[in-house]
Amino acid sequence: MFPDYLRSDVSSAAEKVLYKEFKNQLSDEFTVFHQVRWQVPDLRSGARDGEADFVIACPNLGILVLEVKGGSISYDGTSQKWYSNDNSITDPFHQACDSKYSLVKLLRDPRWRYWRDLWIPIGHAVAFPDIRINRSLGPNAPRDIILDNAQLSVLSDWVKATMNYYRSQDPPRSGNFDANSVRELVKILSPSITPQSVLVDNGIEPILRDLTKQQFRLLDSLGNQRRLAISGCAGSGKTLLALEKARRLNDQGFSVLVTCYSKALAQFLRKSLSGRRNLHVHTFHEICEKLFRQAGIAPDKNIPENQLLDDIYPELLIDAADQLNWRVDAVIVDEGQDFRENWWVALKFLLNDPDNGIFYFFHDDNQNIYDCCDWNLLLEETPFRLTENCRNTQKIHYYALQFYSNPYSTAALGPVGRDVEFHHYTGDTELRNTLGCLLHNLVVTQGRSTKDIVILTTRRRQALQNRVLGQFRVKADPNLSRNEILCNTINYFKGLESPVVILVETELNDTRDNLLMSNLRYVGASRARHHLIILQPNEGVRSNSQQRLAS
Repeated sequence: MFPDYLRSDVSSAAEKVLYKEFKNQLSDEFTVFHQVRWQVPDLRSGARDGEADFVIACPNLGILVLEVKGGSISYDGTSQKWYSNDNSITDPFHQACDSKYSLVKLLRDPRWRYWRDLWIPIGHAVAFPDIRINRSLGPNAPRDIILDNAQLSVLSDWVKATMNYYRSQDPPRSGNFDANSVRELVKILSPSITPQSVLVDNGIEPILRDLTKQQFRLLDSLGNQRRLAISGCAGSGKTLLALEKARRLNDQGFSVLVTCYSKALAQFLRKSLSGRRNLHVHTFHEICEKLFRQAGIAPDKNIPENQLLDDIYPELLIDAADQLNWRVDAVIVDEGQDFRENWWVALKFLLNDPDNGIFYFFHDDNQNIYDCCDWNLLLEETPFRLTENCRNTQKIHYYALQFYSNPYSTAALGPVGRDVEFHHYTGDTELRNTLGCLLHNLVVTQGRSTKDIVILTTRRRQALQNRVLGQFRVKADPNLSRNEILCNTINYFKGLESPVVILVETELNDTRDNLLMSNLRYVGASRARHHLIILQPNEGVRSNSQQRLAS
């Protein structure tokens, strides 16, 4: 059974009954998918949605697509309309047939060579589990493809008979639909995802890894949504979901643009999605400059940089895309709170179908550190909210939560973890000495890798950049094969994470807006998965009660 449990959001009583009966009555040779959703490329709209209440597969028998209708069913031949409990419904046999051909088109996508020469024995049927049917219901609804209440007790026999009904009409012409075919079908309709484990920290990482698997269930339940805004706190899995949505769309044959604001995040996304055709990963300004070069467009460099990047680039992007006829089927935006209104407009024009093309955007209002107050004006869709933090330990989560605008709207599902660690210093010399001692303890004493540690500040400090701290050198772009450790701004590292984060220079001062500074502290602290260390100047020491609250 995929999924292997009956989801709590299933509202159809008829589907609940069938799910339980399939699970209880069908032998292990059958594989059953419940509430399957997919998308296939379409030349005109860029994408067409497909779905089925159930898809059943069995070696040597084939595939059966099943549409389920509950309640009292009737059909008016005069008006050719179907009714369920006196409510008009779509022709269920037409729905099932459409889903069958849509699934065949999905399997025949040239990306999946396995299905290229395989004869696919596939049929469709309709289930009315609340009533009994004694005869055919029309030329497209023979009795052989109808499951009614009387057959619920002999479900296995009915499934086999219905599959054989189609096999007798379409004998195999090439290849055999066998157990390997079913395994390949599972890879497409219900792929398993295991996020990579970067560091095992006293049992913490496996727990967090299992928690992130829960987030992927969202994509299963929202799989056929064309436009979706997903809002979530730091650590709620937004970037993982963006990556997985891009993979799934690309696997289905769609061309996809994945974009963000941060160059460092774009590099991470690009590495995660490398080796795929028709999948483009760029920052917003990178995709602008790429198309400018190809179209021979040269922006006026005399224009002030802010105006050039914020206003002129989006306008020229539309011109360049039109000139090159450069389009994609889907756009996925990560860290969407960094985007300005006219950037959204330009990105939508990159879609084959600007009005109905696939557009996913992931955002967190509390990570708005670029003061993009107008970024959400185009979000017509009500955001789907992620409220569970599956990145940070509870101690780190609750420390960062004091800088979150709505702290009661999120929950930490991870382990308790260690206390947030505080150190104080006076002056740059003591800061460097303290950092050197901390790095020695982390790497030499505790055995951590230098690549698992980052130092983040609110601005690049000459006191730290390219300095040797003990036996380590801290750099903005370290060579991780040597004793070099990343030291950069919180802005640079936004959207990324690390097992250990050392925060420096997080005190409020007169030169930064208090709300913006609070957002920076929230972003910086939430980058740490297992261990958060905060260095504060002695003149900015907080009261003991505040420190206990933070810990």
